[in-house]
Amino acid sequence: MRGNFGTTAWMAAALLVAGSGASAQTAPPAALVEDVSAGVTGVEAFDYVSADKQIQLGGSCKLVLGYLNSCQEETIVGGTVTVGSDQSTVAGGSVERKTVACAGKSMQLTAEQSGTSGGLVFRKPPSKNAATPAPAADRPRIIPSVGPVISVPKPGRVTIVRVDSQAAPVTLNLPAKPVDLGKRGVRLTPGGTYQANYGASSVVFQIDAQSTGDASPLARLIRF
Repeated sequence: MRGNFGTTAWMAAALLVAGSGASAQTAPPAALVEDVSAGVTGVEAFDYVSADKQIQLGGSCKLVLGYLNSCQEETIVGGTVTVGSDQSTVAGGSVERKTVACAGKSMQLTAEQSGTSGGLVFRKPPSKNAATPAPAADRPRIIPSVGPVISVPKPGRVTIVRVDSQAAPVTLNLPAKPVDLGKRGVRLTPGGTYQANYGASSVVFQIDAQSTGDASPLARLIRF
């Protein structure tokens, strides 16, 4: 009887530990590592990091984080970084923050951008008397670069199709990690509207007509 109790207790403890490990592994990402100095251990560029993760930067190493929910971009130099849900806590180092337009926050176009980006979508051809734009939620997201960053949850195929004119589709086999299409040599057309397809999911986006190509990874990120 005691032997059975000991075996049962051991199995329960093992299941509890395994469950804790699974929870840690499935913690949702809080931020994207946009850049990091060589020699910093535990993270690489284009890694996702979860809240409460600590990163040691030493005296002068640099880390750039883009927060997915708050759209805060942080440039941190030195010290100990504790990742939060919307921003980091930095001990013994310096941090500069700015807000960028990303999928976590509605993008606000300037009057000039509104006139040049052509970001409105109509469900049917507008009448001669009135043109009612689709709700903001139905408008394609504006990507400020000809090379988006695409992230898929599991390795798989992504097909990018231009929807406002004829163009050859782009098909990519991507790992389960954000991929900078620009670094893969994929350059989309400024002003073009595209649909990215991954499995049964799709995202419609538009390349900014005034794209300069130097936008941060967070601003270019398309997540499935």
